[in-house]
Amino acid sequence: MSFRLIALVLISMAATTLARSEEPRPLKVLWCTGGGSHDYKGLTPLLTKGIRKYANVKFDVSWDYKAWAAKGFADKYDAIVQFHTLHDKDLAVSRSVADNIAATIHNGKPALVIHGALHSFRELNAGRDAYCEAFGLTSSAHDTARKLSTKKAADHPITRFWPDDWTTPKDELYQNIKLWPGAAPLLTAYSVQSKKDHVVAWMNHYGKGRVFATTLGHGPPTTDMETYHRLLANGLLWICGKLDDSGQPKPGYASGPNHSPG
Repeated sequence: MSFRLIALVLISMAATTLARSEEPRPLKVLWCTGGGSHDYKGLTPLLTKGIRKYANVKFDVSWDYKAWAAKGFADKYDAIVQFHTLHDKDLAVSRSVADNIAATIHNGKPALVIHGALHSFRELNAGRDAYCEAFGLTSSAHDTARKLSTKKAADHPITRFWPDDWTTPKDELYQNIKLWPGAAPLLTAYSVQSKKDHVVAWMNHYGKGRVFATTLGHGPPTTDMETYHRLLANGLLWICGKLDDSGQPKPGYASGPNHSPG
């Protein structure tokens, strides 16, 4: 091999190495899950895989909710996901977990909140107000699972792609009690039981923290849908500052390794 050819190979290898070093690292996210009422063991791999089709992210899954009461439990992560339905007979345990989740968001940790997490720790009653304010919405009941159609409540990068005629064959509609001051609705759906619209997807600012939340996602009729996976991915990218104003991932954050939208 000639000196010239060797030099060209070395230059090419160096350029490739440099390009790789400049590629954004995947977002590192802690997926907090567990509890009853839903198939969290089945839904967690389904949703994490679905999100990775649209966002460059790596997940660590945590099933130990008592560990979330520890200060700094999410320090090494770019964001946290709250996807659980948890209750503890020991109110002190519930209070410590709920309060620390709220404090973690308030101190600046972005959070993606999915479905049942909104109804966790209801045994605290008014004592969970900080937890609900951190998420942006308080709810204590849901309709019987049935067909739902959504309406856009705002033009926002997270939901810009969302079809105007989106319908799920079956999901639970959470009845809103209070939308907290930092929250803004993005999607609503009509309840045949309460005879009014309820917010089903929203954004929230709590202290230094950004939140995207949706009460959609009870089970496979919704969670199997590609549009739902992209909604969660867009929400995650937005809370981390990786979604542009047009609703597209910023360079390097479009999808995880070996995962492409399709």
